Amino acid sequence: MKKINLLLIGLLVLPFITGCDAKNKANVLNSTPIFTYNVNEIPPSSVEEIVENTYDSVVSIKADYNQYSYSSGSGTFISYDEELNLSYILTCYHVIDDASSYTVTLSDQKTTLIASLVGGDPTNDIALLSVSGTNYKYATIPETSSLKLGSQVVVIGNPLGTLPGSVTSGYVSFLNREVLSEDYRTMKLIQTDASINSGNSGGAMFDSLGRLVGVVNAKYVDEGVEGLGFAIPIEKAMDVVTSVLKTAQYDGTNWTTKGYYEGSFEFAFTVSDFSSFFSSSYVAVSAISDNSSTSGYNQFNLYDEIRSVSYNKIDGTNGDVLFTNSQTLMQQLYKFNLSIGDTVTFKIIRNRVEQDIVVTISQFIPN
Repeated sequence: MKKINLLLIGLLVLPFITGCDAKNKANVLNSTPIFTYNVNEIPPSSVEEIVENTYDSVVSIKADYNQYSYSSGSGTFISYDEELNLSYILTCYHVIDDASSYTVTLSDQKTTLIASLVGGDPTNDIALLSVSGTNYKYATIPETSSLKLGSQVVVIGNPLGTLPGSVTSGYVSFLNREVLSEDYRTMKLIQTDASINSGNSGGAMFDSLGRLVGVVNAKYVDEGVEGLGFAIPIEKAMDVVTSVLKTAQYDGTNWTTKGYYEGSFEFAFTVSDFSSFFSSSYVAVSAISDNSSTSGYNQFNLYDEIRSVSYNKIDGTNGDVLFTNSQTLMQQLYKFNLSIGDTVTFKIIRNRVEQDIVVTISQFIPN
């Protein structure tokens, strides 16, 4: 993903990472999105042929936050719905997170479309957008991925957010590589030596048969690192897509309820490390979510100092969360594989008074 603030000179590179008429309201489950699986065509025999067969399915995405800033990323057409007259674009959640509007540019670099957020899951960093119409080029999806170490892959995307339609190729360097994200969650990703940069996020990774096998994730590319890129396996991405389409609600005009990944949760706060003249460093709340489905919504204030944390799971297990800084706090919270209904108790200091905040883990639904 590439985020650009128009108040600054140059480019800011992001690292790593209403009610409706009931008569017209339609659940996506009542219609049938059409996906293209293993087609019986002569497989491509070169990178050129892979690109020729897949190029038009990849798009550039601009996610606007306000009149001064936006982010740029990539996406791939994966399916369409004739009944709803919609096409679906697969991308990364961090490409569209917190944006207010989305614009998609097709591979011709001229045609632009207004997109809507169908839903997504920040835990697995997958999101789904929709645009009107069903006459686009759609990626072919393998029913079972056959990637192996050394398999050739082709990446198409928008590196730096300014070079749309760029093609790179390489090989699978590792499968199911465990990588720690910037929000301290561990994901199993495809590792490749194909060139990947900020802005490639959400773009396509195709195999030697021209099938979509991964969603490129530049969230895990660090500055100064070369020959190292990652992609979310298509099996995990499609798992999220299935859940999103199952839970999203569409009324013929907009998505009244955003689709979500069942069991996924987000905390309602971001923590950072602070220090003061009178004491050593401490962990405190540095940002608060405006999403009412986040766990702990409206329970925290900015600069609440977190002194200790413990958890109680619905299966009866419990324990303390040991941490020394904001990073280890979040890593430990996710380490215990919390589930919907579990509770987490935060002992905080607010206005020099110590108190407990008990948070119940709740299902996350995108705004």
